[in-house]
Amino acid sequence: MSRNYTDYMEACVDAIKNSPIPKPFARWTALSSIAGALGRRVWFPMPNYNIGSNLFVILIASPGRNKSVSLILPFSKVFNRLTTPVGTTEDDSNFNSGLDQYGLRNYPLYLVQDRITPEKLAVDMTKVTRLDLRLSNPRQEQFFDSSMTLVTSEFGTFMGRSERYLQMFLTDMWDAKDQYSHKTKTAGEYIIEGPCLNWVACATPEQFVDNLPEDAKSQGLLSRIIPVFYEGERIPQDLTQKVISDNTIDNLRNDLSHVAKMYGPMTFDDDAFEEANEDIYHNLQPEPIDPHLSEYCQRRVSHFLKIAMSVSASRRSTRKIMKEDWETTKEIMFDMEKNMPKALEGFGMARTGRIAHDMGVWLDATMALNKRQHVTLRSFKRELLRKIPNPGELDQTIRAMQDSGYIKMEGNLVFACKK
Repeated sequence: MSRNYTDYMEACVDAIKNSPIPKPFARWTALSSIAGALGRRVWFPMPNYNIGSNLFVILIASPGRNKSVSLILPFSKVFNRLTTPVGTTEDDSNFNSGLDQYGLRNYPLYLVQDRITPEKLAVDMTKVTRLDLRLSNPRQEQFFDSSMTLVTSEFGTFMGRSERYLQMFLTDMWDAKDQYSHKTKTAGEYIIEGPCLNWVACATPEQFVDNLPEDAKSQGLLSRIIPVFYEGERIPQDLTQKVISDNTIDNLRNDLSHVAKMYGPMTFDDDAFEEANEDIYHNLQPEPIDPHLSEYCQRRVSHFLKIAMSVSASRRSTRKIMKEDWETTKEIMFDMEKNMPKALEGFGMARTGRIAHDMGVWLDATMALNKRQHVTLRSFKRELLRKIPNPGELDQTIRAMQDSGYIKMEGNLVFACKK
C-alpha cells in the first residue's frame, strides 16, 4: 500500500488546524512520532560516528495551552496502533495481531507512556531488544535494536532536580550507542544491546527549569534537549471544531507504518549536500548567542541532521534528504531556537532569584488574563507567600524585586517593569 499523504508531518498539522492546539506543538509532536518510528534502524553516517534519528523534545508553555492534548493524535491514535506491549511475543494473547495489517509483525514499535522509573525503563528496553538481520552484514557484525519511545505528559513526574543517574542514562540513550550497561539495586546488571530512546514530554516554564538537574548543562543533558517554547495567546475552545475522521487516522497510521519499515543510512541528495555543507561550514547562521545555549551549539549540527532525517522520512522512503527537506529543517529549527532562551529563563538561579523570576512570570500572566496593567499588592503578596519558605521574607523579597527592576509600586498597586 502506498502513502496517502505527500507529507505525514504536515498532514498531522492539517488534521488539527482548527483545534486549540498551537501549530508548533502539532508539528513537533508529529516530528517526534516520525523519529520514534525510525528508531535506531535509520541513521546519518558521520566520519567517526553515526547520528541517530531519535529526539528529546520538551513542549513548554503556560497552563491551558494544550501541550498534552497535542500528543493524542500522533501517539495515542496513530503511533500506538503500530506497537505491541513491551515483552510480548507473537505467541502471547496480548500481542498486537493488528500489526499484520501494516507489515510490522516482525518489527513492531514500542511505546511507554507517562509514569515510569529510570530502572523500569532500562529493564523494558532490554525486553524489546531484537537482532535485525536486515542490517547485520556478512562480516558477522550483528545489528541489535532496542528502540523505544517515551511519552511523558508531565515533565516533573519523570525528571527531578536530584536525578543524577537519570540524566546520565538519558545522555547515553540519546547517543544511541551500540551497548549500554545498566546496574540496578535489586536485579543486578542489565546489558542493553542497541539502545535508542526517543522522548517527548510537556512542561510549564517553571516546571521545566525547576526539575532540570542543576548540572544538566555541564553534564550534557541540556544540550541534547530541544525545548519547544510557546508563549502565544491561549487558543479558545470551539464546539464547531470538526472531529478527525477515522479515515484520516487510518491514512496517518498507514503512512507512519511506511516510516517504521525504513532501515539503513540516510544521505543527502547531491544538490542538498552542497547547500547543507555550506550552511554547516558557516555554523548554520543565525547561531544562538545566549550563554545557556553554548553547550547546545556544540551539538547543533546533530540536531539539524536529526530533524532533516525526520522531515525526509515524512515525505518519502528513499532515505534521501532533498533540498526542500533541508530548507524545511532550517525553518523549523530557526523558529524553535529563537525562543530557546525564554524556555531557559531562570535556569541556574539561586532561590531568591528564582522566586523573583517566577513572580515576574505570574505577574505578566495575571495582568494579561485580567486585561489590566497592574495587580493589587494584596494578591501579589498572596501569591508570593506560596513561594517563599518564611513569611518574614515577604517584605524583603518585594523590596528586592523593586530594587532589581522586576516591579514598581504605586500605592497598593504592583506594575511589571518593562524588560
